[in-house]
Amino acid sequence: MSKEQKSKNDLDKYYQQCPFPKPKPTKKKPLLSNGYKDKPQRRCWYTRTLGAERHEIWGGPYRQTSIEMGFQVDVCPELHAELQANGTEWAKTENLRWQMYYQHWYEQKLIDTGITPQQARETWMALIGRNYL
Repeated sequence: MSKEQKSKNDLDKYYQQCPFPKPKPTKKKPLLSNGYKDKPQRRCWYTRTLGAERHEIWGGPYRQTSIEMGFQVDVCPELHAELQANGTEWAKTENLRWQMYYQHWYEQKLIDTGITPQQARETWMALIGRNYL
């Protein structure tokens, strides 16, 4: 055991004996990514060209949710840049269309399991926080 590890262990023991023990650090959940392993085989949804990139339908704080839940579409790099920038009318329309599609898909999947449409909408709102339908 190195000198540094021994010192850390001694500090851990000390903190656990204090009247208000220092909380143990929690490990962060590793961030998900789309990876590039199958990128050469991916086809663009619009142009059908190979080498498409994955576009997460919700970015920012919901990017990890998009990856985890599969709210993604494969698009060629040019269209991916346009969709991410969300600056053109086409990009705005398409992003909204995909958001509506995935919300409907998610809620329908929940309804098929036996919950009510209202419960499905509440679950959606807890997941994303905005209604697109």
